[in-house]
Amino acid sequence: MRKLARDGWISDQHGAWTMMAFPPLLGWALSFTFSWTVVLMLVAWAMAFQMFSAVCLWVKTPAKRRARIAPAVITYAVLAALPGATLLALRPQLLWWAIAFGPLASSAIYLVWKGRERSLGARAASILAGNIMGPVAFSLAVADGSPAAVSIHAWATCAAFGLHYIGTVPLVRSMIRGRKDPRWAIGSTLLHAAFTLCAVVAWWFGALAIWPVLMWACLTARAWVMPTLNRTRARPFSPKLIGFSELGWSLLLIASLLIP
Repeated sequence: MRKLARDGWISDQHGAWTMMAFPPLLGWALSFTFSWTVVLMLVAWAMAFQMFSAVCLWVKTPAKRRARIAPAVITYAVLAALPGATLLALRPQLLWWAIAFGPLASSAIYLVWKGRERSLGARAASILAGNIMGPVAFSLAVADGSPAAVSIHAWATCAAFGLHYIGTVPLVRSMIRGRKDPRWAIGSTLLHAAFTLCAVVAWWFGALAIWPVLMWACLTARAWVMPTLNRTRARPFSPKLIGFSELGWSLLLIASLLIP
């Protein structure tokens, strides 16, 4: 597995897998409709995600060692292009999404190339690019795949979930690399509080139900409690425990977003 990761065949960022899978599945679930075009999109997106991971690895690897990563980049590019081209031929309106996706993905790759892979900007760009797949899946399931087909409720729901993953970046930093610096916990909590306020506004205008608002209040509380508790422990939380706990919070948020 380590060799596959070193050669670009699989991503070594375990949390990235859920960030790849959950947004389009959430968007599809909101439609309450089965669609073969969404299935085709999921295949293309999975291969494109693998290609993106391989490209990021390629750009940050010294030139003399890039040859071992090139086969993964080329293979995943072909595997993404085949279903992707078919999907575009069926739904050319999908090209509108490139206006947002292209700059975000390009920014993430540029920051990786500049050696700022772990920066908040690089992580946020990658997360937002992946989260676009939520409204894309919804628009494909209910209509022709254009942004105009996405309802206000679907936009708000996908945004509420995408903000959660953005919030995990400083949260995880506050429990691992920034464990001894309480400013990370404070910043993470304030960011979660701001996102909770956004959820309240969406609920006030009828774009969200009350359940995700309550869930966001819980997420804000955990953004303060978990890092604070971690700093007081003789043995800090393991990265694996933190990862699984975040997976649990993600599933709870998805459940709250799907409750009518």
